[in-house]
Amino acid sequence: MLGIAIINYNTFEKTIECVESVIRTVKSEYRIYLLDNASQNESFEKLAEQYRNNPVVELIKSDENTGYARGNNICIEKAKADGCEYILISNNDIIFKENAVDILLNEIKQSGAFIVSPAVYGTDGIRQASVKAVKPSFKEYIQFSNYIVGKLMPRKKHLAYLKKMTPKNKAEVYWTAGSCFLADIKQFESIGLFDPYTFLFFEEYIISEKALNNNLKIIYVPEAGVIHCHGASMGGAVNLFTRLASFRSECYMFCNYWIISPSQLKLVRTLRCLEVMWSFFKAKKPKEVFEYIKQTKKVLKETPRKKDES
Repeated sequence: MLGIAIINYNTFEKTIECVESVIRTVKSEYRIYLLDNASQNESFEKLAEQYRNNPVVELIKSDENTGYARGNNICIEKAKADGCEYILISNNDIIFKENAVDILLNEIKQSGAFIVSPAVYGTDGIRQASVKAVKPSFKEYIQFSNYIVGKLMPRKKHLAYLKKMTPKNKAEVYWTAGSCFLADIKQFESIGLFDPYTFLFFEEYIISEKALNNNLKIIYVPEAGVIHCHGASMGGAVNLFTRLASFRSECYMFCNYWIISPSQLKLVRTLRCLEVMWSFFKAKKPKEVFEYIKQTKKVLKETPRKKDES
């Protein structure tokens, strides 16, 4: 059986749209594990009212906001206890196209892959860069994951990189976006599920590194399609909490999985600070800029590092 993990935080309308798209499009046997992550509004009550009599939806109430990684781990453990062999991880701002989940489920059963992922489209119908065919170099990471650097880069070069990283057809890839993917629970357990240190963002980079180091396959299946209303529950780009959470996860990922040098890590922080300065000064939020600079300097010092096992 397939378990489907969906986390809600304050955006019950989006969550209902996501769940209804599952109910409307999935033909395989499934059970939805819907976790309300200590919402600060009436989300839990609204979701309870909506799905009280639905036997395929289990609503879980968390007394604390566990974030993405820990919240999904809770859902995975419940799915496993119910006998699920596979788990679909989905943001609550995902809308599933017809047969998308069934296509992914058939692929993972036939291929024995660890993860299978769909093509992800924006609300404008444009396919998003949701996979990376190969592991990027640190230079490529800097060039293509930073807004400031990207603005200075010729568009032709950026498009060529996206073409290189996104296969046209079904293919094994290095990385897939965390907004929507389907995984084999046993293989997921073998690498420790999601790393509970991260709260938001970069979980997929950690999963990809673990998969690479353990010879586990991630397969991109563009025949399966979903629509992503990107960032609908994150408060937009000018949000200090999410920006800090993102840097904490990014710093942790680099210190424990990619293992870059201290000077490279300082470069990452400098570029993230420039991003925040660009967007926050523009939004007339100078206090948040200085707070971000202060807090990210602290993060560099306090990020836990795994002991060298060599």
